[in-house]
Amino acid sequence: MKLNNTRQIRAEDFEDDYTQLTSQLGTILNPFMQEVVELSDSRIDFENKVETLKSFDITVNSNGIPTQSSFKLSTDKTNIRGIQVIRAINLTNSSSYITSAPFITWNPIGSTFVEVKHITGLLADNKYKLTIITYWYYSFF
Repeated sequence: MKLNNTRQIRAEDFEDDYTQLTSQLGTILNPFMQEVVELSDSRIDFENKVETLKSFDITVNSNGIPTQSSFKLSTDKTNIRGIQVIRAINLTNSSSYITSAPFITWNPIGSTFVEVKHITGLLADNKYKLTIITYWYYSFF
Protein backbone atom coordinates (compact mmCIF):
# COMPACT_ATOMS: atom_id res chain seq x y z
CA MET A 1 0.00 0.00 0.00
CA LYS A 2 1.43 3.35 -0.99
CA LEU A 3 0.63 6.39 1.10
CA ASN A 4 0.49 9.82 -0.41
CA ASN A 5 2.77 12.30 1.25
CA THR A 6 0.86 13.68 4.21
CA ARG A 7 0.36 17.35 4.85
CA GLN A 8 2.55 18.79 7.59
CA ILE A 9 0.97 20.19 10.75
CA ARG A 10 1.70 23.92 10.71
CA ALA A 11 0.75 26.39 13.45
CA GLU A 12 -0.23 29.07 10.92
CA ASP A 13 -3.00 26.81 9.58
CA PHE A 14 -4.89 27.11 12.88
CA GLU A 15 -6.39 29.91 14.93
CA ASP A 16 -4.01 32.02 17.01
CA ASP A 17 -5.36 30.49 20.23
CA TYR A 18 -3.95 27.12 19.15
CA THR A 19 -0.56 28.25 17.82
CA GLN A 20 1.51 26.87 20.69
CA LEU A 21 -0.38 23.55 20.78
CA THR A 22 -0.22 22.94 17.03
CA SER A 23 3.44 23.92 16.95
CA GLN A 24 4.22 21.35 19.66
CA LEU A 25 2.13 18.67 17.95
CA GLY A 26 3.79 19.40 14.62
CA THR A 27 7.23 19.02 16.16
CA ILE A 28 6.28 15.53 17.36
CA LEU A 29 4.01 14.27 14.58
CA ASN A 30 5.55 15.71 11.40
CA PRO A 31 8.77 13.61 11.53
CA PHE A 32 6.75 10.51 12.43
CA MET A 33 4.35 10.99 9.52
CA GLN A 34 7.29 11.47 7.14
CA GLU A 35 8.90 8.21 8.35
CA VAL A 36 5.65 6.30 7.86
CA VAL A 37 5.36 7.60 4.30
CA GLU A 38 8.97 6.62 3.55
CA LEU A 39 8.49 3.14 5.02
CA SER A 40 5.41 2.54 2.92
CA ASP A 41 7.22 3.81 -0.17
CA SER A 42 9.89 1.04 0.06
CA ARG A 43 12.64 3.41 1.11
CA ILE A 44 13.83 1.37 4.06
CA ASP A 45 17.00 -0.55 4.82
CA PHE A 46 17.93 -3.68 6.77
CA GLU A 47 17.90 -1.71 10.00
CA ASN A 48 14.17 -1.04 9.55
CA LYS A 49 12.97 -4.11 7.71
CA VAL A 50 11.80 -7.31 9.24
CA GLU A 51 14.84 -9.15 7.96
CA THR A 52 18.21 -10.09 9.38
CA LEU A 53 21.49 -11.15 7.81
CA LYS A 54 23.34 -14.20 9.13
CA SER A 55 26.31 -16.33 8.01
CA PHE A 56 27.16 -19.90 8.94
CA ASP A 57 29.31 -22.81 7.76
CA ILE A 58 27.70 -26.03 6.57
CA THR A 59 28.48 -29.23 4.68
CA VAL A 60 25.81 -31.35 2.98
CA ASN A 61 25.79 -34.90 1.61
CA SER A 62 24.80 -35.90 -1.95
CA ASN A 63 21.10 -35.51 -1.05
CA GLY A 64 21.58 -31.97 0.29
CA ILE A 65 21.13 -33.06 3.90
CA PRO A 66 23.52 -31.43 6.41
CA THR A 67 26.27 -33.81 7.51
CA GLN A 68 26.05 -32.42 11.03
CA SER A 69 23.20 -34.30 12.68
CA SER A 70 20.21 -32.08 13.43
CA PHE A 71 21.74 -28.80 12.23
CA LYS A 72 20.10 -26.05 14.28
CA LEU A 73 20.40 -22.40 13.35
CA SER A 74 19.70 -19.48 15.68
CA THR A 75 17.59 -16.88 13.90
CA ASP A 76 17.65 -14.32 16.74
CA LYS A 77 13.94 -13.68 16.06
CA THR A 78 10.65 -15.46 16.51
CA ASN A 79 8.00 -16.07 13.83
CA ILE A 80 10.37 -16.80 10.93
CA ARG A 81 8.58 -16.57 7.58
CA GLY A 82 11.37 -17.64 5.27
CA ILE A 83 15.07 -17.96 4.59
CA GLN A 84 16.90 -16.86 1.44
CA VAL A 85 20.51 -17.65 0.56
CA ILE A 86 22.23 -14.58 -0.86
CA ARG A 87 25.83 -15.84 -0.94
CA ALA A 88 27.54 -19.24 -0.97
CA ILE A 89 31.32 -19.52 -0.69
CA ASN A 90 32.93 -22.93 -1.16
CA LEU A 91 35.50 -23.18 1.64
CA THR A 92 36.74 -26.62 0.51
CA ASN A 93 37.52 -25.86 -3.12
CA SER A 94 37.34 -22.23 -4.25
CA SER A 95 37.36 -23.24 -7.94
CA SER A 96 34.16 -25.34 -7.57
CA TYR A 97 30.83 -23.58 -7.80
CA ILE A 98 27.29 -24.31 -6.71
CA THR A 99 25.12 -26.18 -9.19
CA SER A 100 21.96 -24.07 -8.73
CA ALA A 101 20.59 -21.35 -6.50
CA PRO A 102 20.67 -22.75 -2.97
CA PHE A 103 17.30 -23.23 -1.31
CA ILE A 104 16.95 -24.13 2.36
CA THR A 105 14.19 -26.38 3.63
CA TRP A 106 13.72 -25.85 7.37
CA ASN A 107 11.44 -26.47 10.33
CA PRO A 108 10.94 -24.08 13.24
CA ILE A 109 12.03 -25.44 16.62
CA GLY A 110 11.80 -23.49 19.82
CA SER A 111 11.21 -19.78 19.72
CA THR A 112 14.31 -18.52 17.88
CA PHE A 113 15.74 -21.64 16.24
CA VAL A 114 15.15 -23.50 13.00
CA GLU A 115 16.37 -26.93 11.98
CA VAL A 116 17.94 -27.00 8.52
CA LYS A 117 16.58 -30.13 6.84
CA HIS A 118 17.91 -29.81 3.28
CA ILE A 119 19.83 -27.37 1.06
CA THR A 120 19.70 -27.65 -2.72
CA GLY A 121 22.45 -26.60 -5.12
CA LEU A 122 25.53 -27.26 -2.98
CA LEU A 123 28.23 -29.75 -3.93
CA ALA A 124 28.32 -32.80 -1.67
CA ASP A 125 30.99 -33.02 1.02
CA ASN A 126 32.18 -29.45 0.44
CA LYS A 127 32.14 -26.98 3.30
CA TYR A 128 30.30 -23.74 2.48
CA LYS A 129 29.90 -20.40 4.16
CA LEU A 130 26.33 -19.37 3.46
CA THR A 131 25.02 -15.86 3.98
CA ILE A 132 21.27 -15.78 4.39
CA ILE A 133 18.45 -13.37 4.97
CA THR A 134 15.86 -14.50 7.47
CA TYR A 135 12.45 -12.95 7.02
CA TRP A 136 10.31 -12.78 10.10
CA TYR A 137 6.80 -11.73 10.87
CA TYR A 138 6.46 -8.65 13.04
CA SER A 139 3.19 -7.66 14.58
CA PHE A 140 2.31 -4.62 16.61
CA PHE A 141 -0.51 -6.57 18.28
